[in-house]
Amino acid sequence: MRAALGFKTHTGWAAVVAIAGREVVAKRRIDLATDFRAGAVFHAGQELPFAQAQALISSSQRRFEGMARDAIAVLADELRAKGCDLRGSGIVAGNLKPLPPLESVLKSHALVHAAEGQLYRQVFATASEACRIPAAMVPAKELASRAARAIELSAAELTARIAAMGKASGKPWAADQKEAALAALVVLGG
Repeated sequence: MRAALGFKTHTGWAAVVAIAGREVVAKRRIDLATDFRAGAVFHAGQELPFAQAQALISSSQRRFEGMARDAIAVLADELRAKGCDLRGSGIVAGNLKPLPPLESVLKSHALVHAAEGQLYRQVFATASEACRIPAAMVPAKELASRAARAIELSAAELTARIAAMGKASGKPWAADQKEAALAALVVLGG
């Protein structure tokens, strides 16, 4: 059965939902950091000399990618054992504008937050690709319209489908899981 993963990332973790056909076949939280502070490497970089900040961010990204790759590989194996054919990963994306150089990012609190968002989206995209699961960024503002188009449903039908998926799969089914499910549907229908 064709399946896709959807990710809604946060600093240090992501909610992931796997969709196959019309149902949620798996959902979980993948933690890459023990707490916000451990995951907020750009924030930590603001406190360091530039060379140390650069090294911290690079080494953290590599470590997070390895952890995400391992978690995705386990999930992919579980899904394949259930007969799922993983077609891709959809990653909910915020602002897709390129960031300025790191030195400028570290001088701006707003850019630090943007950089951390971009870091975790890229971590999960790279980890998915490493598991031979193509990854696509799906702008958050386009999630519902693209998912509805991808699976040929009206907006009302899509809302009902997402609600039914949540009811059938149980808790948690909050905004993170709904957005991750929409991203998976975009990939699944595409």
